[in-house]
Formats: sequence, structure tokens, C-alpha cells
Amino acid sequence: MHDDRLNPPGVRLDRANGVDHVVFTVPILSEQVLSSLTSTIRSIAARADPRPLVLRSDHPTVFLAGADLREIAVLDSESCIDYANLGRSVVTALESHPAPTVAACAGSCSGGGFDIALACDAIVAGPLASFDHPGVRRGLVTGWTGTVMAPDAIGPTAARAVLLEGRRLESEAALPLGLVSRICTDPVRGAVEKAHELARLDPSRLRYWRLLRGRRFVDRFRAFVVHKL
Repeated sequence: MHDDRLNPPGVRLDRANGVDHVVFTVPILSEQVLSSLTSTIRSIAARADPRPLVLRSDHPTVFLAGADLREIAVLDSESCIDYANLGRSVVTALESHPAPTVAACAGSCSGGGFDIALACDAIVAGPLASFDHPGVRRGLVTGWTGTVMAPDAIGPTAARAVLLEGRRLESEAALPLGLVSRICTDPVRGAVEKAHELARLDPSRLRYWRLLRGRRFVDRFRAFVVHKL
């Protein structure tokens, strides 16, 4: 089912097979698309019946191409902070979503797009999917949490290859590292199945998983303990 009420620029919302699909109609993360993505995810989360969430792209060979380089080129020491926070707002919206989130990556997933995929609870890849941070070859370092999420997701050695050396991880290499849950010829169908699998788990297991993984673990654990006490 197509929802015409929640379709800001660059993003389309569909509901099918018991899952919310956030679809990238423009696979480049401009400021406008980032804002659209954050507002769409938050709108879904505010519903009385938030469903599992699948992120996917309309583009046949690109999941997300990362940030818009034209926008990055004009950033200065002040505006870059707001820009980084805009990307992090998407990550935060995914990490706090009340239902499981799964990225369906049929093609390339680069830069900030890789960060957003890492923020999901699982990634399902197509046979031709790939993951990389090409910004390092341009003198850029991601400010959207990837530098701390990637080492936790794939280990320090593989993360060094991606973040420092600019290497690309193909889906077959990403599978044994645990970056992707499975490789499917139809990654959207596989992502829907994975989302339902996660939704059948005790919700506390998903909360603990999000609490314990990578980003700001110590701060999160301290907040969790204080809250429980």
C-alpha cells in the first residue's frame, strides 16, 4: 500500500506484507533527503501500530550513494557541525525506532549510506551489493557515526581496511564478517522475512542488542543502570 501522506522529497513510504518500507527515490543523501528520512521514520514511530521497518532503494544498483559532494564542498568549520548532526539524526531515529529495522541493500552502499545501514538492526544484501567509505580517498572522514559503528560491526581489521584504506566490501566478503545477515537474490523479500523474524523475538532482546552494540556503549550502559536503579 502506498501512503501519499508521508512522502517528502527523496523518500517514499509503502506498507506491504506487514512491514513499513521506506524507499529512497533519490539515492543521494542531500540535506533535503536526510531531513525527509528523519521526519518519515519519526512519523512512523509515532503511530499507534509501528511495524517492522525496511529501508530500500528504487535504484536497481545503488542502495545509497552517500552524501551530496556538492553540499560538502561548501561546508566550513561551523556549518559542518550542523551537517554532521543532520546525518546523526537519521541514525538516532533508526536506533530508537520501536520496531526492528532492516536495510535491504541490492547494490552499492557508500559513505553516509553505509552509516545508515549500520544503524539498522540487520542488513540483507543482494549478490551484487557492496559496502565502502570512499570519502577517505577524497580526504573526508564520515561524521555520521560510521567510524565507531564499523569496528564493532565488522571488527577492527576489516574496519581499518574500509575506513583507512578505502577498500570495498562485496556482499560475499561481508557475510562471514557478520555485516550482513544473509545474501538473497531478492534482498527486499529477504529483508521483510528478517524483519518479521526480529519482530517475533522478545522486545527486550532487541533493546539489549541496541544498548550493547558499538556506539557510546559505556554511556548507554551507565544510563541503563541508573534508569533501572
